[in-house]
Amino acid sequence: MSEPGAVDLARGRGESPANTSVRAVATLSDWTSMAQGAFSPNTIRAWRADWEVFGSFCLKYRLPSLPAAAKTVRDFAFECVGLRKKPATIRRYVATIGRAHRAAGSADPTTSEEVKLALKEMSRGMAARQRQARGLVWSEIAVFLEFEPRNLRDIRDRALVVVAYDTMCRREELVSLLIEDIESSEDGSGTVVIRRSKTDATGEGATAYLSPLTMRLLSEWLQGSHLKSGPLFARVIGSNGIGDPLTAQIVTAVLRKVGQWVGLDRKEWERISGHSARVGAAQDLLALNMDLPSVMQAGRWRDTRMPMRYGERVMAGRGAMARAAKAQGRV
Repeated sequence: MSEPGAVDLARGRGESPANTSVRAVATLSDWTSMAQGAFSPNTIRAWRADWEVFGSFCLKYRLPSLPAAAKTVRDFAFECVGLRKKPATIRRYVATIGRAHRAAGSADPTTSEEVKLALKEMSRGMAARQRQARGLVWSEIAVFLEFEPRNLRDIRDRALVVVAYDTMCRREELVSLLIEDIESSEDGSGTVVIRRSKTDATGEGATAYLSPLTMRLLSEWLQGSHLKSGPLFARVIGSNGIGDPLTAQIVTAVLRKVGQWVGLDRKEWERISGHSARVGAAQDLLALNMDLPSVMQAGRWRDTRMPMRYGERVMAGRGAMARAAKAQGRV
């Protein structure tokens, strides 16, 4: 929704002029330009992808996408249900449709009662629970670290995994870390500034802890790569050449490599995502009886929903029924 292609899509990707509002498209185009500096590139790309899905639906049935009728959005939602899209994904699509209409100065069809009822019906008829990324806990990462690095890429991956765990960074945050934002402490530990995160729209930044072990592995990587400033992690070309800064997609590949090396079966390591070190760290903190506000602070969460979801099995094992089972001898 932020690039020229998105504005073309707002015109309907081949729809006749009668199916779109020229004024709405122009207004959306102006908003798109202004949004570039207000939202992260990942957010903009996600909106564009969502809008393209809706645009394809409208093109398929020769319906106007901007402005769209409430019935069009309702029918789109139910088609997504038929395609087995997840409830959260469908809600995100609908939210993007609403934002596009508001940005274009058009009436928002997603606020209508028929769309709200469609989403409510969807929620009742579908399982809302989404598949969670598999966490990489410290005991597994420790096994990975026992393997002797064979080359500079292995040295980088060891450093990346422990930084991901310590900082609880999302993969986009991890590849944005800068060397100059790392500071050492007298006890061998350190800190790094996370300049911008998903929940930090104003760019105030946050400071994360780095353990002495992490600082040692980082030192090995920086010495081997000869990097002095800029992005903390970069691609390794050949045996020891340094290329462009690492991408978020490579983070996922590295974490899956950890799962393979420690002997997880295929079904398990395929569930590893770029957030798996973050998930595993949250699970470990809760298992160590860290209080929830401290876990939220470490992971930069603003509400309890996600850390509670990540640690639900841990919390269940410490819950009232688990304690009652021990007290009653049901063990």
